[in-house]
Amino acid sequence: MKILSLNLRHNQDRWEERLPLVVDALHNEEADIIGFQEVWLGFQQAHMIADRLNQQTPDRPYSVFVEPKWGENPVEGIGILSRLPVIDHQRLELPEGERIAQSIRVEIDGQTVDIANTHLHHRPEKDEVIRLPQMETLLRWMFGQENRRWILTGDMNAAPTTSTIQLTKKRLASTYEVVHGREPITTFPTPLVTGGYTGSSIAIDYIFFDPSFLRVKAAQVIANKAHPDDNQLYPSDHYGLMAEIEII
Repeated sequence: MKILSLNLRHNQDRWEERLPLVVDALHNEEADIIGFQEVWLGFQQAHMIADRLNQQTPDRPYSVFVEPKWGENPVEGIGILSRLPVIDHQRLELPEGERIAQSIRVEIDGQTVDIANTHLHHRPEKDEVIRLPQMETLLRWMFGQENRRWILTGDMNAAPTTSTIQLTKKRLASTYEVVHGREPITTFPTPLVTGGYTGSSIAIDYIFFDPSFLRVKAAQVIANKAHPDDNQLYPSDHYGLMAEIEII
């Protein structure tokens, strides 16, 4: 399976100009599963992207699963696109910050794999007081279910050295780290937003997998090319990640 994760930056920062770049980046990867974060609900952003991808590959269409944040009148959420048959879809509300997780169970070659997707809270920036309980809740939910081969995608808003990521790595392995011996130098920000961002570059996006049942064959940073005529115009304010994973 080819798995991809990308924070879409919802409808901000030149979205209409970014849309063709997003579609091109995703089409070039031909992923089986795509995990999105910061999906804008106002114009069904995930469905819009899926429609454009499906026009290019009508023989391998994506189905779309979107979950809004909890709370009153959410304007964004997270989403998963799948080319594989989906036999289950679940939603989990995380503590604080109106954040959520979702999962799908897919069937491949007569076997099942479960893919979770999430977007942990971005505040406070240098303290895991919110993100760590969110990840604890998510991992309990994932591993409280029997007979699951887990993959976890998402924007964790947490650097590799944080307690949130260290906890995650007690149960799951990072695809990029397994392949390259370290996490990416950065997944945020791209030049799209550097003019208004004063923080440091940081790796906060991940694709994790359960090494007890799965093996990673490849992993790389994607959606990392600017528009040919504008070196500030990128698909998103995050770079995406791609991983090829197989069942052991």
